[in-house]
Amino acid sequence: MELHLKGKVAVVTGASKGIGLAVVEGLVREGAKVVAGSRTSTPELDALAAEYDVTVVPVDLSTSEGPETLVRRAVERHGRIDVL
Repeated sequence: MELHLKGKVAVVTGASKGIGLAVVEGLVREGAKVVAGSRTSTPELDALAAEYDVTVVPVDLSTSEGPETLVRRAVERHGRIDVL
């Protein structure tokens, strides 16, 4: 399915496993640049980051600075966010 995401910048939370990891995989296969936020990384997420344009950001979104850190890293790296 063509979702017209080529070149779009997406931020994904909970990206290290389960649904979050599946979302990262789907987005990069559609050509999106992904900023993947998670408390820790996993070998699966690291493999996607090695193959595609995935920036892994270790972040705890339950803290007051967590969301700001994730968004800041996305904007610093890509200049914008298109998909959250």
